[in-house]
Amino acid sequence: MRPKEAFIAVTYSCNARCQMCNIWKNPQTAILQAKEYAKLPTSLTTINITGGEPFLRADLVEVVRTIDSILPRCRIVFSTNGMMTEVIVKKLEQIRAFHSRVGVGVSIDGVASTHDTIRGVPDIFNHAIATVQKLKEAGFDDLRIAMTLQESNVHEVGQVFELSCDLGVEFTMTLAHDSDLYFKKSDNVSSELLEAVAKELPSILLRQLRSRSAKDWVRAYHTKGIMDPEHRRQLTSNCEAGRRYFFMSPDGDVYPCNVLSHKIGNLSSAATWDDLFTDGAEERVRDVVRSCKKDCWMICNARSLIIAHPMRTAAWVAKNKIAAHVRTKTSPNRG
Repeated sequence: MRPKEAFIAVTYSCNARCQMCNIWKNPQTAILQAKEYAKLPTSLTTINITGGEPFLRADLVEVVRTIDSILPRCRIVFSTNGMMTEVIVKKLEQIRAFHSRVGVGVSIDGVASTHDTIRGVPDIFNHAIATVQKLKEAGFDDLRIAMTLQESNVHEVGQVFELSCDLGVEFTMTLAHDSDLYFKKSDNVSSELLEAVAKELPSILLRQLRSRSAKDWVRAYHTKGIMDPEHRRQLTSNCEAGRRYFFMSPDGDVYPCNVLSHKIGNLSSAATWDDLFTDGAEERVRDVVRSCKKDCWMICNARSLIIAHPMRTAAWVAKNKIAAHVRTKTSPNRG
């Protein structure tokens, strides 16, 4: 398997107490030594480093240095709750000194008290904002606010979108998902949430389509998937999990994604990446993915599908962008 993208949790330690995630309730598992990351496949073009809170890992810079030694041109995106502003900025500056392609997504799930309540930490909203501002001041330009939509915050998605515009950073969003493997939660998704999303997101979709940024046009395609289960099903029937991308836990266990609990193998116990896929393991992974009935639409699988099927994405964008420019603001959800 020669994947292009990886979603890698480098620690399950976390300093937040998020409502939609129980990672913080689970004791820390064993973690890969920094040198073990040299076994990652050299085909990767994008790696999302997450946790827990990845900046709690003391040797994070050395982990990235190891990755850089085999993947010097790979884009590495860090997902953080933004609580430890000074630590985050310092470590990212150290990383940028030897690896130029660095992106950062700071989680903001609502305005002020809404975000604090969801993340379970007083004043974490102000810390997250400060982290975005300090990173901008330090010259980081691949920055985004990342919002996880749930019943308690979906009504504020427009305000968080505006906040990203005010801060001059990009905006991404995803639905809170159920995952016994990763989030350790099975009650995030509800019919009420899906109904609220269908009501609140059309205005965001319209603004993304009317944007001058090609990134926003592609994000509109992702937004449509969040809103529309039929659009989502048509795409996820061709899911690229376990082939184009994978998830790896802090102890080196490799899975097709962070929802499917089919363990492919452990990177620490393998001599090389290819050793994980002997004796028909790759075909077994594809069988598991093909038989998957989970209704998930996260950035990891959506981006892979978009990249894997560029003409389909471009055709949808062209059709809907034209419609968005002639559509009245009183009917943003048609077409």
